[in-house]
Amino acid sequence: MPAVAPRTLTLTPDEYVEWEAEQLERHEYHFGEVYPMPGGTAAHAQLISALNAFLFVALRGTGYVVLSGAMRVQATPDQFVYPDLSVTRGPGTFRSDRKTSLLDPVLVAEVLSPTTRVYDRGEKLDLYRSMPSVEEVLFVDSEKRWVEIGRRTDDGWAFVGPLDKGTIALSSVGADLDVDDLYHGVEDLG
Repeated sequence: MPAVAPRTLTLTPDEYVEWEAEQLERHEYHFGEVYPMPGGTAAHAQLISALNAFLFVALRGTGYVVLSGAMRVQATPDQFVYPDLSVTRGPGTFRSDRKTSLLDPVLVAEVLSPTTRVYDRGEKLDLYRSMPSVEEVLFVDSEKRWVEIGRRTDDGWAFVGPLDKGTIALSSVGADLDVDDLYHGVEDLG
């Protein structure tokens, strides 16, 4: 579960989707419990912006769609999460016509912070790995230059990195991410 305590609500998945549509902040959902999403640091926000910008430009015209951290992902029938970024092949498949819960990302990215690191690389990674559509999970650290990618293989999952320089292949979308470019101008790491 996330590092923050759940709100004292017990909701069905449908009730959660309706309830959250009226909230000012984002919440993840795990088996009936609702967890508020904490805010991040300036470095965290800069890295998300840089990653979004890179993928938007790199994937323009390819048929892939880059979605910001505002896009909720339904990982299981009873679990909804917010990756910092997700990419679909084509327009994506959604839980409903409202298009508020994505079902089939091929790439998800998480920018790690002290409060979410264990959850993002543990339970949340396990959720992504359980989704048949997810081919890669990218981790970017907000406290130091550190990038790692988990990739689905015929034998399970393999990890590349961590890297603090050079490029890392995003095979799921056919792009190479330059670590120096990603961290360019990001101050206050750590």
